[in-house]
Amino acid sequence: MKFRSYFVTTFLAALLLLPWLLSLTGLSAKLPLGSAALWAYPGILSATLQTLAVGLFATLLSTVLASLILFAEQHKPSKLWALTFTAPHLAFAVAFLWLFTPFGWFDRLLPGPWAWLEQQSLITLTLILIIKETPFLVVLGRQQLLQLPYQQWLMQGRSLASSHWHSWWLLVFPPWLRAMRLLLIAVAIYSVGVVDIATLAGPLNPPLLGPLLVSWQQQFDPLSRELAAQGLWLLLALTMIAVGWLYAQEKLIWQIARWRLARVRKSRTSGREIGLITFVKGLRWLLFAATLASGLALVALSVGNGWFHPALVAQQWSWQAAANTLERLASPLLTTLALGLVTAVLVSVALIVCREWQRARGRDYPDVVFMGALLVPQTALVLAWLQTDWLPFSALSAAGSWWLTLYAHAWFAFAYAYLSYAPAERAVTQAHLTTGRSLGFSYWQSWWYFKRPALTAAIGYAFLVSFLVSIAQYVPTLLLGQGYLSTLTTELVVLSSGAELQAPAVAALLLWLLALAAILLCGNIFVALASRRVK
Repeated sequence: MKFRSYFVTTFLAALLLLPWLLSLTGLSAKLPLGSAALWAYPGILSATLQTLAVGLFATLLSTVLASLILFAEQHKPSKLWALTFTAPHLAFAVAFLWLFTPFGWFDRLLPGPWAWLEQQSLITLTLILIIKETPFLVVLGRQQLLQLPYQQWLMQGRSLASSHWHSWWLLVFPPWLRAMRLLLIAVAIYSVGVVDIATLAGPLNPPLLGPLLVSWQQQFDPLSRELAAQGLWLLLALTMIAVGWLYAQEKLIWQIARWRLARVRKSRTSGREIGLITFVKGLRWLLFAATLASGLALVALSVGNGWFHPALVAQQWSWQAAANTLERLASPLLTTLALGLVTAVLVSVALIVCREWQRARGRDYPDVVFMGALLVPQTALVLAWLQTDWLPFSALSAAGSWWLTLYAHAWFAFAYAYLSYAPAERAVTQAHLTTGRSLGFSYWQSWWYFKRPALTAAIGYAFLVSFLVSIAQYVPTLLLGQGYLSTLTTELVVLSSGAELQAPAVAALLLWLLALAAILLCGNIFVALASRRVK
C-alpha cells in the first residue's frame, strides 16, 4: 500500500502528540514541597484527603458492583444499564440532587430517611459517581469479557469438581480484572480529578482539589496562579497514588485467587448465586427507576412554577417560563451541537486513519498509546496547556478559542472512541482489501467498497461516543474557551449554583434530550444500513 506516510504521521502527531508536548512545556518547576505556598492554603490537607477518598472509594465500589453484575448476567445480559450509562452525568446529577437530597421531592414524600444525603457532601458525590461509573464498567466490562475464553475456563473449573461460583471468581475474575486495567485507571483518574459534578454535589468547605484548581486558574493574582501551578503537581501525585492502589489491588486478588485455587474442594452451587442474582435484579431496576425518575423530574421542573417546600407538586404548570429559558439557551445549544458534530467527524476520520496507518506499517501499537488522554487528570492537562508560552495567541480571540476548544474536545473524545473502534477493527480481516486491490481498486477505494461495510456499526458507534463525550466536556470548554464559548454544560453549572430550579432543569433536560436524540438517530441509521446491506 502506498500510504502517504509523511502526511499521516504529521496528522497523527498533531492530534495525539502535540498536546503532550504542550503539557510538558506548561508544567511549573515550583513543586509543592514542604515550604510551598500551597500547604498554607486553608483546608488544603482536608481537600487532598477527601479528593483521594472519593477517587478510591468510588472506583472500588463501582468495580465490585460491576463484577457482581457481570457474574449474575453472564447468561442473559440486560440492556437496562445502557439507559443510565448514556445519561449525561451532569444532567443526571442535577435531577438526582433534587429528588433525593433534603428538601427534595422524596424528602417531601417520605420526610426523615434522606437527612443523611446532604445537597453537597462527600457521600452524595461518591454515590453519584458510583451510579454513573457502574453502568460504564458493566457495558465496557462485558466487551472485555467476551474477548476472553472464559467459557473454557469455567469448563475446566467444573472438570475439577469446582462450583460455578468458585470457578468464576478464581479463574475468570482475575484475568478480567487485568483486562480492565486501563479502564479502571481511567475511572479512578476521572474520580480523583472530577470538577463539574464535584462543583454541584461535592463538599464546599473545603471543596475538592479539582474545583479548587479551576477556581485558582480563573483568578488573575500571582498567588492564585502559583497555587494552581503547585496544585497541578499535587493532583498528579494523587493520580499516581490511585494508579498504584489499583495495581496493588490487582496483584492482591491474583495472589488470593492462586491461594484459594489450591485449596478448593468439591463443591456445589450454593444459595449465594441465587442471592446475588436477586440482588443484581433489584439493583438493575432500582438504577433504572432512579434514571427514569430523574428524567421525569427534569421535565416537571422545567414546566413547574412555585415549587415550594413541602409541596409535592408545583403551584402551576406553564410552558412560558421554559420557553423563555429555551430562548436564552439557544446560542449555547447551537454551540454544543456544532462542537459535538465537528468533533465526532474529526475523531471518526482520525480513528480510521490511525488504524489503517498501523495496518500499513504491520504494527499494532498498544492501546495505551492512543488512550493517554484518559490516564491523566483532564484538569491537570488543561492547566498545563494554559500555562505554556506556546499558545498566547489562541486565547486572544473568539475564533482562536473556538478552534482550541474543538482541538481539546477531539483529543479527549479520541481516547474514548478508540476503546470501542479498535477492537472491532482488529476483528475484521484484511482480506477485504486484498480482494479490492486484486480487482484494480486503489487502497481507499477498496476500503470504502469492501472493508467499510463490515465496520459501519463500529464507525457509527465511535461517532456517537465522540459526540456524547464532546457535549459533556466542562473543564476544556470553560478554561480554553476563555469566556468566548458557552455550551449547555457550562451554562448548567452556572445556573445550578443559584437557588432557581427551573432554569438549570431546562438546561439539563436539553442536554439529556440532545444525547438521547443522538442515540436514537444513530440506532435508526444502524438498522437502516444493516437492512440495506442484507438486501
